[in-house]
Amino acid sequence: MRRFIEAMVGVDGVDIGYGDYDTLFVKREYDSYYYFFFLKEKEQLSNLQSEAEDIFHQLKKSKIYQPDMDKNTTCIFCLRIEEDEYYKIEKEEEISEISKIICLIEEDLNYFKKNVFLYTDKMEKFAQKNIGKFELLCEEYFTEESFREYKKSNKDSFEYDFLINMFIKIPFLSFYEYQKKKDIKYQAAESFIEKRCAAMEIDLELINKLSMDLEKLEDEDALYKWVDTLIEQRNSNDQGVLEVINNED
Repeated sequence: MRRFIEAMVGVDGVDIGYGDYDTLFVKREYDSYYYFFFLKEKEQLSNLQSEAEDIFHQLKKSKIYQPDMDKNTTCIFCLRIEEDEYYKIEKEEEISEISKIICLIEEDLNYFKKNVFLYTDKMEKFAQKNIGKFELLCEEYFTEESFREYKKSNKDSFEYDFLINMFIKIPFLSFYEYQKKKDIKYQAAESFIEKRCAAMEIDLELINKLSMDLEKLEDEDALYKWVDTLIEQRNSNDQGVLEVINNED
């Protein structure tokens, strides 16, 4: 899973080290930081529940430490679990031991915000086969048809389940931004304005010229003079059109 996430992040992460854990520390936009822990067993998750303070102090001692990290770091604990246990978590009538641990971790906001990202063996193999293809996977699986299939059975649609959980548990991933790029309803403001003006037969060249003229005006008197001239030109043009119509009659 580490290699998949490293490729998805697209920047150089560093392993600042914490005990025997496999870690990855990355910086993203707006001075936000993400501290990934790739766990080998559930016991490690239980241990990390009470080690937030130690993790925090270890980070402050590292060579890459900056004051911004104190309030802008999210820990993400990545753990593979058995399929039966994974799908049992989502059944409302059953609260497993790992569910309790996850709640304790994610509800504790001391030192860091913390998320637990779980996945199954099938999901890990899926990730290993698609290292460096995160964007392509989103394009392939984030469709209305895939969503309908996911609603019927998240177990049968484990690929969709895996990808959507990444957006839920990894804060720098923005499903909204991804949808904006994909959805044809979203477009550049300039393109939208041009199409609307064309549909309403508005002369954009004239509007641009008027805007440039306005920017050159230095005072109120110049503005009034410019408006008067504009009105005279408009009246002159209207008169010319009327003369053409009368001549044709």
